[in-house]
Amino acid sequence: MAIDITGANAYFGATVHIRSEAWTQIPQARRIAALAHATRLIESRLDDPLETDATVAGDFPRHDAAVYEQALWMLEAESLDSSIKAQVINPTQAGGSLAANIRAMQSATSLFSPVALRFLVVNPRSIRFSRG
Repeated sequence: MAIDITGANAYFGATVHIRSEAWTQIPQARRIAALAHATRLIESRLDDPLETDATVAGDFPRHDAAVYEQALWMLEAESLDSSIKAQVINPTQAGGSLAANIRAMQSATSLFSPVALRFLVVNPRSIRFSRG
């Protein structure tokens, strides 16, 4: 099975994943778009082609799981950034201090999900050379 919304919905199943409710609350069109975007991001991080077949729990690397986790993480980070920006613009809203909001926004701006990276075989200290 390819990496798609069907696989993602199965991966985030209610009896299988603790974050299933977070995944199902997002509109399906946004989830599909996030999967496409996450696929491109994960592909850019890999030295080898993305394996699009579904894997099982013992397989490593798990490209499908990395894409699914990355998609959810991006959607949640976008939502967090939007809510923090609203509080920064209007600091009279409930939700903590301005400094705490800015710190949270900075931590949510990383490009890759830490959970997604755990499913990949990548060396975070590697340097890639390219001609440009």
